[in-house]
Amino acid sequence: MDKNQSTTNATTLQPQSTENRDSLIAALLVVGFHHAHGPIVEFCVPPLPQQDNNAQQKLLEKLTVPEEWSFLPFLALPDGAHQKDEDFAYFHLPPVPGWPVAESTLFGISCNRQIAAKDLLVKTPDVTRSIVQKAVVILARQPIFGPLRQKLAVITSAWFNQKDFTQLDILYNLYHNLQTTYRGPIDDSTLYMGTSLRELLHKFKSKTLVLLKLLLLEKRILFYGYPVERLCTFEYSLISLVPGLLRSLQDSGDPDLDTSEKFLRTTEAKELTNGNKESLLRFMGLPLRLFEKGSFFQPYLPLQQIDMLSSEKTRSYVIGTTNQIFFHHKSDIKIDVLVNVETGSLEFHNQQLSNIVGPTMADRRWMEKIVRVVNDTWDEKDPSRTLQNTYLGSDDYLRARFEEYILSMLSSMKHAQDANLLPETMDDQQEPHDEVMRDDDREKNYLSDYGMNWVMAWRETSNFALWNQYTDHEIYEIVEPGHPGMGNISITDIQNTLSNRLRDLQLRQNLAPLRNTLSRAVSGSAKAVSSGRSRLIKGMDALWNEFEKGVQDESPRRSSADTANSYGQRQHIDQNRRWSSFADASSVASNTRENQSTSPVLESTTQQAGRLFSSFSSFLSRKQREISQAMEVTILLSVSFNSTLTC
Repeated sequence: MDKNQSTTNATTLQPQSTENRDSLIAALLVVGFHHAHGPIVEFCVPPLPQQDNNAQQKLLEKLTVPEEWSFLPFLALPDGAHQKDEDFAYFHLPPVPGWPVAESTLFGISCNRQIAAKDLLVKTPDVTRSIVQKAVVILARQPIFGPLRQKLAVITSAWFNQKDFTQLDILYNLYHNLQTTYRGPIDDSTLYMGTSLRELLHKFKSKTLVLLKLLLLEKRILFYGYPVERLCTFEYSLISLVPGLLRSLQDSGDPDLDTSEKFLRTTEAKELTNGNKESLLRFMGLPLRLFEKGSFFQPYLPLQQIDMLSSEKTRSYVIGTTNQIFFHHKSDIKIDVLVNVETGSLEFHNQQLSNIVGPTMADRRWMEKIVRVVNDTWDEKDPSRTLQNTYLGSDDYLRARFEEYILSMLSSMKHAQDANLLPETMDDQQEPHDEVMRDDDREKNYLSDYGMNWVMAWRETSNFALWNQYTDHEIYEIVEPGHPGMGNISITDIQNTLSNRLRDLQLRQNLAPLRNTLSRAVSGSAKAVSSGRSRLIKGMDALWNEFEKGVQDESPRRSSADTANSYGQRQHIDQNRRWSSFADASSVASNTRENQSTSPVLESTTQQAGRLFSSFSSFLSRKQREISQAMEVTILLSVSFNSTLTC
């Protein structure tokens, strides 16, 4: 096709950009790397506000973007884009006042590629480097990254394979196709395409629930890792755990945005008569408004936007970065938690916050079952699908479990409010396990299974205030209050909890003394836990928390160093080999003992594991008597209870 034909097609398609207001596709752009200007916008349909709407762009050229989008080129061509043949980035752009194309937050996805200049069939004067880098960008009104990614990858590859960037007809055709394809309402399956709860849970395991609790507390969360697409996918997968939130990100593009009043209203019970899921979620007060005024969500944040994090108008954020420079500004950007997607670790910069979001026994029990399902159905060849392609362990299954958790928590909150069970201050609250395990006829405070420290912190957030204001106080009559992990705690549950948590800390030894003690206690009576479980649970929680604090005294110092080392090694070591070597520290330690001529990295890991094993062994020797006494008391209570029943 010649250039005249390309221009004719483009001209006929131009009116579509202003007429299709109901289309989910807002714009299509091209960003290129210029030898003198760095990343620049070279193409846009429909035309940018500063462009002549009556003129048709025939060639790539440097365009002037609105001031609100000055950082757009750096979003589309991320740091380290030259390290991969192809990568994708997800990002958000704020509205542009007076431009109908961008009346609210837009959701961008870019596909960046590179080609050797010598391979181009047509070289324009701006090609002065040996490598040409460009990104094709789609801006949408909803985060439908999954389906857009597939088409974007195909068209970007085809455009590069033409080896002639003066041919723009393929871009206009893509824009026209997307405009007509994505219109009107979208279903959940389309919206969730591109997220992967299985990979999120496989990477972070039980810490996934900690991330969710941090998200609900509106904390400053920084995700770090590479490549960019995986970084963004983990963030969006976490966000998608809150029912309906992906459809309510219209204010996430800038901390100044606040349109919540347009969408908030109280849903009456009579609206539940149609029985659909959306009406139930609305009645329960969902989605929770996590990204309203003062909050900010940017899946990939370039260095050019770092000032927004330290701004007084930014109260909370969820952002992703591949740049280690952010670590040097921890105090300036006020990070609460650093999430490393390469190691699956969380680094708290506020130890009190770590205690607040720490999982309760019910949380641990619930998460252990979910993580076990993911592990049992894991397929290395296709992580996104279960081994037998079953519902159990699928993303739909996992999403349903987290919906159950959130709905039960919201119901428990309204129940506690209605029964006047919430303390005014943290000092007024009762011991959680005494509250849940008591045998009298008073109302239960189901919130204690979620952690009263966390519940009281959540009550101070903006999203709680909005939810509480616009949600019927009797929602607990529709959804039963409680915790999905609630129920009688068995010794097996406690053993599994300790075993899994030790595995998370990469400790696989010295568990035998504890198991023997618990086994002896279990052999005394199979029903020992039913009456005395309160003391046992509190003892086990106290035991673990005390040990954890000792471990965490060293971990922050090591975590920062490990993060820095892992970033530096990326330039020299293949990524899969690098991270697989860190996947199981206990295995590394074992191999090191067998082979003394190993690398310094393995020696360091062995030393760390050895210190942890030694600390835990010493700790158990001090605490084993306390465990035994707790078990003996439990057994005596059970025997006494059984004797009473016999009489």
